[in-house]
Amino acid sequence: MFKKIKIDFLDKVIIKRTNRKKTISISVTGGNIIVISPKLVSKSYLNNLLEKKQKWINKKLEEDILKSNIKKRNFSTGEFFFKFGKKKTLVYEKSSLNKVVETKNIIRVYCLAEKDIKRKLESWYKEILNSYVEKKLEVFKKLMDVDYSGVSIKLYKNRLGACTHSGKLSFNWKIVMMPHDIINYILIHELSHLKHFNHSKEFWEYVEKFCPNYKEKENWLKENKNLVIW
Repeated sequence: MFKKIKIDFLDKVIIKRTNRKKTISISVTGGNIIVISPKLVSKSYLNNLLEKKQKWINKKLEEDILKSNIKKRNFSTGEFFFKFGKKKTLVYEKSSLNKVVETKNIIRVYCLAEKDIKRKLESWYKEILNSYVEKKLEVFKKLMDVDYSGVSIKLYKNRLGACTHSGKLSFNWKIVMMPHDIINYILIHELSHLKHFNHSKEFWEYVEKFCPNYKEKENWLKENKNLVIW
C-alpha cells in the first residue's frame, strides 16, 4: 500500500508563470506537481489552492509512483507471471508442440520462436479465464437473482469488466492474474449492474449483500493495478 504523500512545496511543486494563460492548471508528472499560472497570481494564493487540492494531488502522485515502478514484461525464461494470484516462473521450450503446460510453480511454453511466447500466453490465459467465468457466473446469477444476455472475454487497457444496457457482460482477460476472491468480486460488481445500472447507494448496497468486504477488494485493486500491465 502506498503511504499518503505529504505535499512539500519546496521539493515537489514547480510553478511556471505565463501571460498566455488566464486560468491555473495543475498536473503531476515525474514525481513533481506542475503549476502553470498567470503571472499576476500570488504564491500564497497558489499555495492555498494546492492545499485545497491535496487529496487529488496525493492520488495523482500515487498513480505516478505506480507507473514509474512498473517493469516492462520480458517474455523469456525466468520472468515471473501470475495465475489466480499465484506467482509462476516462465520457461520457454523451443518445440513444434505449440502448447502451454502448467506445473506447480512453472508455466512452460512450447513454441518454435520466442516472439510467439506472448501470443501463446494470452491465448492460454483467455481460455482459463473464460472457463472460470462461465462456471462462476452460473452460480452467482442464481444467487443474485439476475440474468445476462451474453458474456465475452476481451482486452481492455484499464477496465476490468463491463455491463451493457442489454445485459451483455465482458471481462478483461488480464484479471486471470488476480486471486479468485478478487475475480469473484469483479463478477459480482458487473452482475449488480443488471439491477442498478449506476454506482448509486443502492448499487453498492446490492454489491455488499453478496460481497460484504467489497471495500477491501476495491482497495486491493487500487494497489495492484500493475498486475494488468502487459
